[in-house]
Amino acid sequence: MFPFSVTHPRSATEAGRHTVNSGYELIAFDAEKLNAFAAEVRYCEPHWHPAPELITVLTGRFSIVVGQQSADLAQGDMLYINAEAVHSLCAEEAGSQLVTVQFSPGLFDELHPAPVLSWCTQGRSCTEADGAVRQRLLSLLSQLIDNRAPFQRIATIYLLLDALVLAGEAVPQAESSLREDAMIKKGIDFINQHFDQPLTLSEVASRSGMSYSWFSRLFKKVSRHNFKEYLTLVRLNKAKTLLRDTRTPITDISHSCGFQEHKYLIAAFKKYCGLTPTEYRKRFISRQNSLESVLAPGEDCLCLALNDALLERLALSSQCPSAP
Repeated sequence: MFPFSVTHPRSATEAGRHTVNSGYELIAFDAEKLNAFAAEVRYCEPHWHPAPELITVLTGRFSIVVGQQSADLAQGDMLYINAEAVHSLCAEEAGSQLVTVQFSPGLFDELHPAPVLSWCTQGRSCTEADGAVRQRLLSLLSQLIDNRAPFQRIATIYLLLDALVLAGEAVPQAESSLREDAMIKKGIDFINQHFDQPLTLSEVASRSGMSYSWFSRLFKKVSRHNFKEYLTLVRLNKAKTLLRDTRTPITDISHSCGFQEHKYLIAAFKKYCGLTPTEYRKRFISRQNSLESVLAPGEDCLCLALNDALLERLALSSQCPSAP
């Protein structure tokens, strides 16, 4: 998945070309000023966006990195991610699923800015304040599913944000941390914009304003991969998009995505997807025709229906105390 945007995917034309700040996720919000979606996810590359985000694990386990901090979340755990924070995630179990709410920047203004919080329920007993967040989330999702009372939904969004503020801890970021985040973003952007060219760690580190060793250490901490692995995954995801959305010959795709030879693209597909590019393309076409709703080999994300059955599963995923 590249980046984590399952509700408003980019077109083939847009996905296949270089864009400014391509690690920066562009999110289109509906009239509710938020996105709510459920998905089965294998992996999400480092990205960031102007929308604060609330993640709840529906089933399975995820390892999530936010900035330079990591958390291992199990079923029922919840995590708030601040706006503009670089984050990535990786499923630690097959079939792991999550529910995500992204809050539009349009919900906030100068007098009422987006909360900057540290809040995660991982590895501790659920408090009453945590329970209030969960109850507000369930109420909001129920209203979205039923598509009723639009003003009530807007009110519930703010009640959910208020519950998060009460449950979380305000955390002003140190200047050094903000500076490092900006440098890492610059490096990720440069990779995403020049993936089709020969790239070295030294070059990207220099473009980011860091030393080789500092960038290498920090980059692996944020992305979970060393530079070479990450670059291969970026190229692989670009190739997947072209295989799915175009009829471009595989040899041409390999060169346009930065693989010097066709055999390197095949090797990357076999290593990370367990199949060849040709098999991947054929399976995608077959899945489109059969309308399968199963996460296929080589895919990182599958959207789930946001309905009453899923809401019931979410309600049963944790034993938080009810809000007063």
